Amino acid sequence: MVVNVMEEIARNALQDIFEDGYTGCMCEVCQNDILAIALNRLPPQYSSRQTGEAYIKARLFADQWKVDVLRELTHAADIVSKSTRHA
Repeated sequence: MVVNVMEEIARNALQDIFEDGYTGCMCEVCQNDILAIALNRLPPQYSSRQTGEAYIKARLFADQWKVDVLRELTHAADIVSKSTRHA
């Protein structure tokens, strides 16, 4: 199985943003829209093995990667909050 480790990192970071007082819509549609926008702007980090996944995660926890992921999630959340796709 091949996984994009960046997706897991972004999902976890998005949950952290929601827990830290995000005031926009947190429904599943908006969450998926935010993730899709952010992941399209972040470099994919694929792995086919758990050891590779652990290595990528360790590398992604560097401060600059955290900043990049949070920046893209914040940007995406701003876009989605201005134009939600649900009633």
